[in-house]
Amino acid sequence: MPFIQNTWYAAAWSSEITRSLLPRTIANENIVFYRTEAGNVAGLTDRCPHRFVPLHLGRLKGDIVECGYHGLCFDQTGACTLNPHGDGLIPRAAKVKSYKIVEKHGVVWLWLGEASKADESSIADFSILTNPKFRTVCSYLHVQANYQLISDNLLDLSHGQYVHPMFKNAEGPPRFEAEKDGQSNEVWAKFSRPNQLPNNYFQMLGYPKDQRGDHRNFMRWNPPSLLLLDVGMTGVNRPVEEGISIPTSHLLTPETETSSHYFWAMSRDFRQDEDDLSQELLRVGVAVFDDEDKPVIEAQQRAVDTSDLMSLKPVLLHTDGPAVRARRIVEAQLQAEHG
Repeated sequence: MPFIQNTWYAAAWSSEITRSLLPRTIANENIVFYRTEAGNVAGLTDRCPHRFVPLHLGRLKGDIVECGYHGLCFDQTGACTLNPHGDGLIPRAAKVKSYKIVEKHGVVWLWLGEASKADESSIADFSILTNPKFRTVCSYLHVQANYQLISDNLLDLSHGQYVHPMFKNAEGPPRFEAEKDGQSNEVWAKFSRPNQLPNNYFQMLGYPKDQRGDHRNFMRWNPPSLLLLDVGMTGVNRPVEEGISIPTSHLLTPETETSSHYFWAMSRDFRQDEDDLSQELLRVGVAVFDDEDKPVIEAQQRAVDTSDLMSLKPVLLHTDGPAVRARRIVEAQLQAEHG
């Protein structure tokens, strides 16, 4: 399976990139990341062109990466700056690819394709992550499954009734609202529980357990696999602003055809000074994503193996509409790039 090249992928949280060499495989490309002395993020192909030893096994000297095998040095543009052997002549082929990188919303975004086509304004809006009105906790998860299987999971939140005990509701699965006028590069999956008592999750957040309210889960998807969940609860028929909101970011990045990077964050507009709540949200996030979603999706990947999911002709339910549409958008962009 090819991957879209001319698009932005979440490569790391900004806090992950330091003055140490960080290796990460993205869409089958091995890349080493580091922060320059000026504070910018650099990304190079993680393979010395001499004997193909990963550059991350070397060392960072100033803004230069020195290969740990024979000492060839490369700057942040990928050019070889030093051959310490013989007459010191630098071979013409002694260079590595340098990637276009942008930091935005506390995320390091990577462009795999032609740098001249990279448009920072096309990065999906995740400004919620750095909005001072919200307090955010974030984490990272590695999943042994294709990134689209994770996207499918997030676009059909009816699974929460069966996979996540904390999200289960006595009145059954949520109501699904089909999208009527979709945009070409955006998909919405809207699930709601109007006039119901709060589940255990909202009780943990502080919503009164004996007070009925309107619970929403509105998921936005942007290609290739960037999702933002507007989740919250208000009094029955009351404005969103009066209730509690905890928007959740899900940034999915393919590692290989059968493995993925999953960057997630929970932001909240209430109880912002409570450090204990932040720690509890991290604990809950790990429990939900690592211990509940991940085993199901990885088992699904093993069952599907290397087949394309849609080629297996899965039975489709009403709630599968958003996931199918998202897959069609990805396929259309792949066709546009690869023909």
